[in-house]
Amino acid sequence: MELNTLLLLGLLLAGGVLGGLVARLLRLPALTGYLAAGILFHFGSSRGWVDGHALEKLRMPINDLAMAMALFVLGGQFRFGRRRNATFRRLLRGSMVESAITFLIVAGLSLPVIQSIPGAMILGVLAIAVAPATTLEVLHEYNAKGPTTGMLKQLTAMSNIWAVFLFEVAILVLLLMEGTDVSLWAPLWDIGGALLYGFIAAHALILLQERVGHDNYAVPLLAIIFLTIGICAITKVPHMLAFLATGAVVANRSQLFERITTAMDGYAKPAIMLFFVLSGSHLDFQSLLDNWLAVGLYVLGRTLGKVLGTHISMSGLKNINRLGSYSKVPVGLGLLCQAGAAIALATYVKGYDEELSERLLNIILGAVVIFELLGPLLVKRVVVLAGEVSLANLMSHTADREGRRGWRNVFRRAFSGRDFLQAGESTEMHVERFMRPTTAALPREANMTQILHFANKSPFNHFPVINHEHHLVGVVTLNDLSQVAYDKATAALVTADDVATLSPAEAALPSTATLEEALEFFRKFDGNTAAVIESEAEPRFVGMLERAEVLHLAERMRLKK
Repeated sequence: MELNTLLLLGLLLAGGVLGGLVARLLRLPALTGYLAAGILFHFGSSRGWVDGHALEKLRMPINDLAMAMALFVLGGQFRFGRRRNATFRRLLRGSMVESAITFLIVAGLSLPVIQSIPGAMILGVLAIAVAPATTLEVLHEYNAKGPTTGMLKQLTAMSNIWAVFLFEVAILVLLLMEGTDVSLWAPLWDIGGALLYGFIAAHALILLQERVGHDNYAVPLLAIIFLTIGICAITKVPHMLAFLATGAVVANRSQLFERITTAMDGYAKPAIMLFFVLSGSHLDFQSLLDNWLAVGLYVLGRTLGKVLGTHISMSGLKNINRLGSYSKVPVGLGLLCQAGAAIALATYVKGYDEELSERLLNIILGAVVIFELLGPLLVKRVVVLAGEVSLANLMSHTADREGRRGWRNVFRRAFSGRDFLQAGESTEMHVERFMRPTTAALPREANMTQILHFANKSPFNHFPVINHEHHLVGVVTLNDLSQVAYDKATAALVTADDVATLSPAEAALPSTATLEEALEFFRKFDGNTAAVIESEAEPRFVGMLERAEVLHLAERMRLKK
């Protein structure tokens, strides 16, 4: 049935909203519900209830927009001033090792089935790519914060960079083996042109944004995205690398990156939802069934490559028996999402070998069914295991514990106005349930260099100081640092114990404190983060608590403040 475009968009968005609601009730990421809604649209189009051609017309521009925004955000994770940082260099080397291992395993397993060296190489390269929009959406949905979250973002960006570069090498091998006259100009232009367009787009965005001012962070970015995608299409340059470059340049050449990405929350959600609903309508279960052996080997190889590769690159071969990588959780499981990027690259092969492209697409489309349905769950699992998702965010994605009474309260709030508040369980909710568990702290003898290094890596703005028994002895604030860091004579003499101006009694809560007590604490405390100790009698440091999380949880439980 042919539908008006606006009506179809409305149905897709409504389906996404309902799918997200069902996913939350089942304690799943919302985008799993979006994909499920898309599967229903696919079923409807196969029955003639929905115009499949209309869905296809919408898919490409929406996919390009969603991926461009995701890649722009990921590109901003590269701060070139931090290249001297040992952690960044370690991640860069680790990503290269993981990509190489993934490539070798997938290519090796695929070769007997696909019986084509260039085809096996291209499949190995496609396995490296990680779906940027899917990974970012899960991390954003659960408001994950911490070193593992940052690592996932950087590894996702790096994986796609290696995939684009190696894809060009694989195409050259394909052309050489087919006896085609090979010119290095085409692959060099694909890479160099994308970087050039990204560099130009970034500076154009900075100039436009400076002229527009602070009133609007949406229009300049959208204008640059549409122009860049269009120019890349005309000149036949893949735009994935262009938007990674755009984000990196904006993040390093201006102070606008955080403001632009923060403003995205207000207008990017519809595009992201449409992207996943349309991705769900593109999931091809028939390809999975028809190519079950090749798809199975690809999925197995890619999973082994990502998990083992990340573990080996971060922990070394000596610890191969313990599948916990840099953050003591299997980070490789968070790199399994795959969708648009791999499909786009597989489609690009059509320009060189249509028959091979069709075979690769059938395998990728079958594998995407598995990775898009399971990948988001694994990303969530990784950041939850790492302790980087607060209970408040987990609670907002769980089933209603009150059953029918919960739905009655929804209707009561809808018709009773804004004064209706539901009494919560504030006297039963303890801090240990919604703090961010962490043991990262400053030893009391740490010098100023160590303090500044710790502060640069910390996601919080208060820094706990501990003794050799891991007992909290004080808390350092950013204001404390600013008073001594610029005085070289003083900075060379002080330790963390000297700089910690807040005592445990002033800046810490026991893990047994209730939500109401936490609210009362932050009413009197000026800072946005507080340390958490086991108890006043046993002041062992166990985690950090953020004011925003306490307020968020209190709002969720409808507390009267």
